[in-house]
Amino acid sequence: MAYEKKIPVDLDCPLRLTMSLIESKWKSCILDELRDGQPQRPSEIHKCLSEAAPRVLDIQLKEMVEDGLVVKTIYPELPPRSEYRITELGASLLPIIDSMLRWGEEHFDIFERKYAVKCAKRKS
Repeated sequence: MAYEKKIPVDLDCPLRLTMSLIESKWKSCILDELRDGQPQRPSEIHKCLSEAAPRVLDIQLKEMVEDGLVVKTIYPELPPRSEYRITELGASLLPIIDSMLRWGEEHFDIFERKYAVKCAKRKS
């Protein structure tokens, strides 16, 4: 059974449309990992994003294939082997991801303050 969004996407808002493609926690990270254009096996993607549950990554990769951001190639061999590669559409989102990366680096102090406080409270 496929997941269905409870709130429909607003087709009149380009920002919401764009966010609907990369809104989940790992999709931007997956695109970043595939940015060099080299195909990667699912296990390689899982290894790069080890803090994510493999099932979650698999679901998000499937959605990204459906959305045309990545392409999945399945090789007819035993055991079966598959690889993912970023598409031209997926690569067109990389400048947005690059801007997010730069912003995060430029404002790292915000995250340091935010998460350092939680770590300090946890230690007490």
